[in-house]
Amino acid sequence: MTTTTPSISATPDGAGTARPTQPVRPARLMIDAPMRAFHWLFALSFAGAWLTAESERWRDVHVTLGCAFGGLLLFRLVYGLIGPRQARLSLLWHRVAGLGDWLRNARAGRVDLPRAATLGMGAAMLLLLVVAAPLVLSGYAGYVEWLGLEDAMEEVHELFANSALALVMAHLGLILLLSIRHRRNLATPMLTGRLPGPGPDLVKANRRWLAMLVLATYLGFIGWQTMQGDAGGAIATQGERRGHHHDDDD
Repeated sequence: MTTTTPSISATPDGAGTARPTQPVRPARLMIDAPMRAFHWLFALSFAGAWLTAESERWRDVHVTLGCAFGGLLLFRLVYGLIGPRQARLSLLWHRVAGLGDWLRNARAGRVDLPRAATLGMGAAMLLLLVVAAPLVLSGYAGYVEWLGLEDAMEEVHELFANSALALVMAHLGLILLLSIRHRRNLATPMLTGRLPGPGPDLVKANRRWLAMLVLATYLGFIGWQTMQGDAGGAIATQGERRGHHHDDDD
């Protein structure tokens, strides 16, 4: 319900009269905390893995972020199956399913460009989830040199990485386009979880505890992998030193 806040204005005889000001627009809770945590950690992992992909020096960081990316994908799939209605994968599919109706209207000469942008944004997100699985699997197969197919897996991995990047850029571009059209930042709800406007909250429980668990697991995995890498580097260094000592003795 829209509410107004009265303000007091003075009259010539000194009496105050109440005058309503601009209505205060409430904000509805639309996205719960676990979904927001997943979104930003997923984006951070992909961006970090992309930036470290071509560097041998940062190879361990690339692998760690890739594994974290895969873990987040697994969480999203499980949460999309057993989580609340607003997080269900079926809801995302239902939004994209309207593409067929849009195409029929477009062929009939009724082209709805704003709806096309909305459908495109949903389709990009759905396709990104689809592409993420082979992206992670091909990267891991190349890393462990599965069946001696590391060269082939590297090419497959690069193909899916480029596809994922194209989908991310399309998603961001459509968000910018719709934000300009609606004259409000459509990325804000993914930060606050709330969308301005009257009406009830679509998300009944924010589940902040689950978001904190996802974040703690993510940071714990990154920290554990970092410690493992440091330990491996120390062991390798000690081995090199022993080799040098043996050479000197000879």
